[in-house]
Amino acid sequence: MKIKTKLFASHLIMAAVVSLIAAVFITVLRTGETNQRELSTSYEQIRAINFIAAWANDYSEQVAELFILGTDTTEIIEARDGLLDALARKEDLLLAEMRQHPNDGAPRPEHPELNRIDAMREMVLELDHVRKEVEVLLSDGHQADAEVIYRNQIEHRLDSVLGDLIDSATVNERAEVNAAIASSAQLSDRMRFLAFALVGTAALLALGNALMLHRGISRPISALSEGADAVGRGDLSHTVDVSSRDELGALAERFNVMTSQLRDQRDRLLHANDLLEKQVAERTRELSERSEQVEHANRRLRDIDANRAQFFADISHELRTPLTILRGHAEVTLRAPDSSNERLRQSLTQVVRKADQIGRLVEDLLFLARSEAGTITVETEPVDLQEVFADVLLDCHGLRRRPGVTISPQQAVLEPVMVTGDPGRLRQAIMIPVDNAIRVAPAGSVVSLDLGVVDRWVRIAVIDQGPGFTPDEAKQAFSRFYSGRRTRGRSDSGTGLGLAIAHWIINQHNGRISVHSTPGHGAEIRIDLPLSAEPK
Repeated sequence: MKIKTKLFASHLIMAAVVSLIAAVFITVLRTGETNQRELSTSYEQIRAINFIAAWANDYSEQVAELFILGTDTTEIIEARDGLLDALARKEDLLLAEMRQHPNDGAPRPEHPELNRIDAMREMVLELDHVRKEVEVLLSDGHQADAEVIYRNQIEHRLDSVLGDLIDSATVNERAEVNAAIASSAQLSDRMRFLAFALVGTAALLALGNALMLHRGISRPISALSEGADAVGRGDLSHTVDVSSRDELGALAERFNVMTSQLRDQRDRLLHANDLLEKQVAERTRELSERSEQVEHANRRLRDIDANRAQFFADISHELRTPLTILRGHAEVTLRAPDSSNERLRQSLTQVVRKADQIGRLVEDLLFLARSEAGTITVETEPVDLQEVFADVLLDCHGLRRRPGVTISPQQAVLEPVMVTGDPGRLRQAIMIPVDNAIRVAPAGSVVSLDLGVVDRWVRIAVIDQGPGFTPDEAKQAFSRFYSGRRTRGRSDSGTGLGLAIAHWIINQHNGRISVHSTPGHGAEIRIDLPLSAEPK
């Protein structure tokens, strides 16, 4: 039910209550007016009866005065006319009362009172004839006969017949008056009962109307107001429970839909905010990591630049020293034209050795340059690593070393160990740490060269008893242009390029190379290569 319909029903109920009250009051007033009118009519009719009785007595007295005062009939005629007028007045009142209660549309309905009035009127007319006879007898001097007629015809009939008629009419009117009084009392009781009933009915209707308005309008409005306050406090989970089908019910449903949409939007915003915070944190972390990487790269570039500068200084020294020696031997030989062949042979031998040293240095520089340019190719084929290991051992015998330095090879497996790679490059990568170990090995020490298999990996370990690496040197051991001669000892051909070249070659073979060292207790260089197949 819509609010407009509820308000219309409320107004209709109030109008019905007012109409009911008005109808009751109108009915009561009409009933009161009817009773009042009946009482007034009864009163008028009693007065008319009293007038009839008074004029009848006056008429009787005026006729009696004929015997005393003579034959003057003026007052008798006035008394007779007054009696007839009183009867006519009574008849008019009865007819007026009967018109209020019509009886089958008859022009003059039958009524006991009307019959009595007619009888009284006929009796008055008959008595008037008798009076005239009495007047004639009195005028003729027959007073005794006139008195007899008077007593028998006038006085007796007036006293008995007319008195009975008047008494009957009086009794009837008194009965009507008593009935009207009883009706008035009954009306008063009814009015009291109706008043209480009307008050009770109006109270019930007003209470029902108030309850209807409260349930249909006030309570939903209060629920909507509480919902609005809850949403204003941020409680978007609040729902308005209005089950009515009117405009307020529709408004409550829309309110709940609105709060649900706001709650979903808030949840999406919170989720988006959390996601944004995570993204910002992730981006911040990435930027921090990149900043650290950039800082690390900058430090590495600074270190590389410092190493490069040191390398150029060292390489200049390394090139200048053999060139100076070459020039010195040549100048000494040229200043001694009478030098013997043996002297010339010694000088040329020194020249060849220094030229070989310069050539190896140039080859290392060319290798690094070509590796950076990506022009070095690594040919891959099945390689028996034991054969490469044997070639390295043979090459070790031609390396220069301090007195008493020995090489101790060890093989944990006897069957062939197969890998996939370039045998020449693998030999070069293994020979570099062996050459370094032999150069830094102190006199009377042992350089171990081990070959074994660990978890599908071939491991080659080069172990020396030299000065070892510091932690910083171990971290930078495979960096290009880095030389650790201060702790590893100075040699004739140490340029800091060997381990960088070995690291590049092992990476091209999907292997690993690492340094394990304690300063002052030697160093171990490990080379791990993946096995390619079972040995045949």
